[in-house]
Amino acid sequence: MNPTHVEVMDQCIRYLTTAVSTASLYNAEHQQVLRLCGNAHEKLGELLAEKSELSLMRVDDQLAVDGQPLVASLYIDRFARLLKMRGIGNVKFLSKVTVQELQGLVGALARRDETVCSSDHLRLGLVEVRHSDKSAEAERLSSQVSQILNDVSSEELARIMEVYEAVRCNRKLHVVGLSEIVAEFIDVFTSYTDPLLMLVPLREMDEYTFTHSLNVCLLNIAQATSLGIEGALLHDIGLSAMLHDVGKLFLPVEVLNKPGKLDNKEWELLKEHPVRGAECLVKTPGVPRMAVLNAYEHHMRFDNRGYPGVHKDWQQSLCSQITAISDVYDALRTKRPYRNPMEVDEVLTNISQLRGTQLNPLLVENFLHLMKQAHTGH
Repeated sequence: MNPTHVEVMDQCIRYLTTAVSTASLYNAEHQQVLRLCGNAHEKLGELLAEKSELSLMRVDDQLAVDGQPLVASLYIDRFARLLKMRGIGNVKFLSKVTVQELQGLVGALARRDETVCSSDHLRLGLVEVRHSDKSAEAERLSSQVSQILNDVSSEELARIMEVYEAVRCNRKLHVVGLSEIVAEFIDVFTSYTDPLLMLVPLREMDEYTFTHSLNVCLLNIAQATSLGIEGALLHDIGLSAMLHDVGKLFLPVEVLNKPGKLDNKEWELLKEHPVRGAECLVKTPGVPRMAVLNAYEHHMRFDNRGYPGVHKDWQQSLCSQITAISDVYDALRTKRPYRNPMEVDEVLTNISQLRGTQLNPLLVENFLHLMKQAHTGH
């Protein structure tokens, strides 16, 4: 297989992996799943144009196509894990494989209670699934999540950066890429590991706004998962976090990165970002209304004394209250031009002191419990 064909296969696996993530949130008949399966089918068509079959082999956690190993990446590794979890050692694509057959494979991989079966033009080779020792598995998963986060920061953050830069340059916001990334995060952190393991810190990036949004997304998913939230609602809470600070992209960079204290004029300008963000998101196709509200409300405070100013009877949404906690935690833990990061214990003390005023007291209790578990291991 030549380098061009390897790249095409990489793209095919990327589409299939993202389709599984989306199907796990919605269903295999979702429009986005159909689109992704169609894209994967198109790539397979390119590879099968001159041959009758294509063999995808899994050897432990690695994949090989027609005997040629594929270079590890976020999508290759995740698809290998999906196959491993279902005891699949080989996937053979025949030349007449259909979109419907790919959709069936995606749907079966997305639902762990469903048997994965071969079809006319898609043959599966099954191997024995062995269950490892739980403590050893937990240690392996912790290491795995750390590696995933490193992969994300090098491979996927480039896509996030492109979205943010488009907004900053007054181009149209495309939410599909972000939505797919959130779906992948949820799939990784809820299907393969203890959600608390996602609190492993990301490696530092230069661009604060989108790195902060990614961290808030992960923290939102952790909080929401611990509350029993799942499916489409969990996805929207994660996506809302990714977009909560989009209004800052309309503000001068020198204000956002000022090393000293903001003057009154600069502070008033900064306080515009929730409204600017909501105005941007409400005009963007595919953005859930929850994300619009979250962008508008995340600095409003539990006691409604924040900004923008609202009537005293305004009820801040659950998503906005979750985001407010994640926002405070990550902001205090991050090094900024005007201060050094706080230690975890100091941050949690600060958050504890904000319960009932700036933050929802019940959600704070839940967050403190989560963080205690994350840092003690039980």
